[in-house]
Amino acid sequence: MAAQGKKVLGFTLTSPEFEPPAQLKKYAASAYKYSFPYLPAGGDFQLRQRIADFYSRSWGKKFNQDNVFVGAGGKEVIFVLLSTLLEQGKQGQEVIIVSPYWATYPKVVDILGGKKVFIRTSDKNNFALDIDKIEKAITKKTKTVIINTPGNPSGQIIPEDKIRKLAFLAKKKDVIILFDEVYEAYDYEGLFVSALKHFNKNVFCVFSASKSFSLCGWRVGWGIGDKELVKKMINIQSEITTSPNAISQLALKELFSKPKQIQEYLVSINKKAKMRRNLAVRLFKKNKVDFVYIQGGIAIFVKIPDSFKNAFSFAEKLLEEQKVSVAPGEFFGWKNYFRMNLASSPKNIREGIKRIANYYK
Repeated sequence: MAAQGKKVLGFTLTSPEFEPPAQLKKYAASAYKYSFPYLPAGGDFQLRQRIADFYSRSWGKKFNQDNVFVGAGGKEVIFVLLSTLLEQGKQGQEVIIVSPYWATYPKVVDILGGKKVFIRTSDKNNFALDIDKIEKAITKKTKTVIINTPGNPSGQIIPEDKIRKLAFLAKKKDVIILFDEVYEAYDYEGLFVSALKHFNKNVFCVFSASKSFSLCGWRVGWGIGDKELVKKMINIQSEITTSPNAISQLALKELFSKPKQIQEYLVSINKKAKMRRNLAVRLFKKNKVDFVYIQGGIAIFVKIPDSFKNAFSFAEKLLEEQKVSVAPGEFFGWKNYFRMNLASSPKNIREGIKRIANYYK
């Protein structure tokens, strides 16, 4: 529709519209005069060490470059991790996924020939995580459990007591738990605690420059985990992409040399995102639209109008009649919700919710 010249208010992709750190843009502009060699698989050594130092300071654990894997976005980090854990050609290998989930998780498991095991939560308690259900679902065939906090699309943050129990469960069951923490920067209630605080060899955490620094097109993400696991991931990545593009890594290396500036930037975008969260909450309440209260992340999960059978039909009607695009909940395992990206301009959020509210009157 947009390609036909029609103006569409887009809230489908969780792509932050905030300005990236100024020093990154300055570095990238000055670096074009250089040619760039291949960088090592797993990421530039100094970048990996600076990432390790940053998270060591943040969460009180000691990491070094051997714990860090740099990929072409958080998506590649997840893909390579699952490629490492799922043995090629072996049937019945299980990956536990908590629903609602990011749409990529089940697709990657399918591509790699794994078996999806879904743990369904309830919208009656804002999709609170039940650790007992996860423990009961773990079998000898379980290769990993995927946990997302702050949640996409739910906007929920798993409290520290549950993070600690999950880390203990990973060690007890000797299974890798993948903590997708790419929305670490967006914590509106002061609840977020990284699983790195309770790190052991069965904990692996994923982060992303796309979300933390508004650099979606730069394609850089990183993961922190056990050294032996990271070594295996590097062997796989070296035959896929070799490593992420050099200019993005070198610019991030410059950024991570100034951890104080990173913290200042993260505080500033969290403040901007919280203002947008508050705006959306106020407007949805005003229009009597049911939604899941968002604690973190940059998307809000909204219940579809009662007059529609599923989110696909509602999203299609919304796009056709109101020129507003949202992500149907079927992508996340819930057909009676849709996801709306809030990392947009306040003006667009106001207008978008105004048009959405027409179906709830």
